[in-house]
Amino acid sequence: QAHHGQVSYLVPPVHLDSDLERQSFKASTSGAMGLGRTTTSTTARATTTSTAHMTTVSGRRNKSTITPSPILDVFHEIITHLPPAASQLPAVGAESCEAVEAREIMWFKTRQGQVAKQPCPRGTVGVSTFLCLAPGGIWDPQGPDLSNCSSLWVHHIMQKLKSGETAANVARELAEQTKNHLNAGDITYSVRAMDQLVGLLDVQLRNLTPGGKDSAARSLNKLQKRERSCRAYVQAMVETVNNLLQPQALNAWKDLSASDQLRAATMLLDTVEESAFVLADNLLKTDIVRESTENIQLEVARLSTEGNLEDLKFPQNTDSGSTIQLSANTLKQNGRNGEIRVAFVLYKNLGPYLSTENASMKLGLEAMSTNHSVIVNSPIITAAINKEFSNKVYLADPVVFTVRHIKQSEENFNPNCSFWSYSKRTMTGYWSTQGCRLLTTNKTHTTCSCNHLTNFAVLMAHVEVKHSDTVHDLLLDVITWVGILLSLVCLLFCIFTFCFFRGLQSDRNTIHKNLCISLFVAELLFLIGINRADQPIVCAVFAALLHFFFLSAFTWMFLEGVQLYIMLVEVFESEHSRRKYFYLVGYGMPALIVAVSAAVDYRSYGTGKVCWLRLDTYFIWSFIGPATLIIMLNVIFLGIALYKMFHHTAILKPESGCLDNIKSWVIGAIALLCLLGLTWAFGLMYINESTVIMAYLFTIFNSLQGMFIFIFHCVLQKK
Repeated sequence: QAHHGQVSYLVPPVHLDSDLERQSFKASTSGAMGLGRTTTSTTARATTTSTAHMTTVSGRRNKSTITPSPILDVFHEIITHLPPAASQLPAVGAESCEAVEAREIMWFKTRQGQVAKQPCPRGTVGVSTFLCLAPGGIWDPQGPDLSNCSSLWVHHIMQKLKSGETAANVARELAEQTKNHLNAGDITYSVRAMDQLVGLLDVQLRNLTPGGKDSAARSLNKLQKRERSCRAYVQAMVETVNNLLQPQALNAWKDLSASDQLRAATMLLDTVEESAFVLADNLLKTDIVRESTENIQLEVARLSTEGNLEDLKFPQNTDSGSTIQLSANTLKQNGRNGEIRVAFVLYKNLGPYLSTENASMKLGLEAMSTNHSVIVNSPIITAAINKEFSNKVYLADPVVFTVRHIKQSEENFNPNCSFWSYSKRTMTGYWSTQGCRLLTTNKTHTTCSCNHLTNFAVLMAHVEVKHSDTVHDLLLDVITWVGILLSLVCLLFCIFTFCFFRGLQSDRNTIHKNLCISLFVAELLFLIGINRADQPIVCAVFAALLHFFFLSAFTWMFLEGVQLYIMLVEVFESEHSRRKYFYLVGYGMPALIVAVSAAVDYRSYGTGKVCWLRLDTYFIWSFIGPATLIIMLNVIFLGIALYKMFHHTAILKPESGCLDNIKSWVIGAIALLCLLGLTWAFGLMYINESTVIMAYLFTIFNSLQGMFIFIFHCVLQKK
């Protein structure tokens, strides 16, 4: 195989014993089947590789004979790593790995820190390696590296590529061969072969270019043959990709190193897109070609941009749950000579092979506060225009796509709209969020918009869910219902008292009354609406109302601090009531915050789990921010009130009864501030940590609020 200066060699079998024959193996100057320019077989493999079963055997030295071959010098370095000679055995006392059998291969005693090399298992060709770790002298727990092992048909395909056979026929042969059991080397070779086939197809198409001396009929015949060749090639290529992405190919992918996985997956993306545009350029008339299999759907279109255009949506069949849409305006703006060529591809099962190691992620509060990993949690969906368009070209109308989540569970959160940014030279890349933004998300789907075209997917933070204890869940439910119902009864008594006892009508009791009303409505909504997540619109309404009334409770609590401060610094009672100002601030400020929040991002009201503010974005700060500011201001006002009360008694109003009342009011206000502050502090800690103790503390403190107000502001008041 010759590709970009990379040469592969085929050698005869190597015999370890007269009765133990190893199949011929292949070495490549570029590592695993020529993918990349600097990779070696000692690259650390993906951590998903399962540990191989090993059986310790005696370290006896087997005789080795080599079938004569004119190119044995190429394998001198490999042969020296077969059963070691006495001079190569570890020095006395040096630690080494004992002889074992793993993955159907005999591995002989090897010095620590060295890599043992053996021919690949029977039925495959290539060289496998096994690292003896230092210090300690133990074999790599991930097992042998079989990333260079490929099937016997690889050589057959290579010969066909050199023979000058049509690209479509070789592609069909490749599609048939990849239906069988795949080895790691088969993955990398198949992707490389597809890349070579595009180049071969291009050369063969040039030979079918109509010449100036060709008749009209001959020219048309050549053009039709070009289109047929392209259609046949693309159909076979789609079948090959489908085979490579089958679940049964997973073990072959796992046997590749992480870097080889990434290169193979990136080259696959690049080759499929390039092949799609070869077909698009050779369609004789405006047309749409669709190829659909289990793991890949492809659509290639040659469209006229003249006249009325409609938005272009892919795929037409929405059973996959994932779609992408280009606006008619985008198609018109990027047309050439009245036409445009578009390629769409939807890949299933490809995401896990594109590493998220260097992914740029926008982290929400929940993701920042948890120990998480990042996964590709959607199919990969590709859109490209006129071949050379890439993520470097920005669109006036953003492309909108919706993808279905692969894993729809609480373990995955914080969706990021991402694209695979890669280098065509090295076939390496990373996930980026540049130019993309989240539109909507729920438990099953995420919708995004991006101002460029490329390969899109949704990345999500992933944590292991701690399975809840049903006993704790039941107990927390009981505490919540009993506690909040008791709190509601107490708040109802308070509201009745403040509304219907005429002797209690004052600015301060107006504050108490509205504080009770806000808490009563908030806790009632919490009880009946917090778990309505299955009804998105209803859930969003409940979340917005909870946001408003809990902020309102904090605001009225702040106004109590302001009122106590005024009562202490005023020498004479004011004849004018401040109630209208209190109402304006007490309900106006929360309404303004909720209105602005809804205008900025109304979709963040309600989550997939509860009817509250979303935690995986910064939207939760529309509650935490104002609540924290109110608590801080209240602490300042109550601190000043305490200072004046205890250090400036002489300048206060002389009525000792009034002074005593103010003291009890200040103490009550401080206690209520602490209670409200602690309740939500425990609530936020529970959200971040999800520990049982935080759940109990939040539930209990939330239930005590109504009872506390009833005792302090009704039962203990002389009036």
